[in-house]
Amino acid sequence: MMYIYEEPSSLELADWEVFRDKMRDEVARFPDRFEAADALHFAEETLQQLKALHEAGRREVA
Repeated sequence: MMYIYEEPSSLELADWEVFRDKMRDEVARFPDRFEAADALHFAEETLQQLKALHEAGRREVA
């Protein structure tokens, strides 16, 4: 069986943090689900990139 996890449609940090936390819970509950682990990895990478962009934007404004 294949599981599909839908990531947030926005680029808001809070939305991606919620998604990451949900995926962490999902991986903890179902450690053998490749799709959950893959979605968690994607969420963590995306969140890291969004935080970097957010920080770069702050530096440009200052």
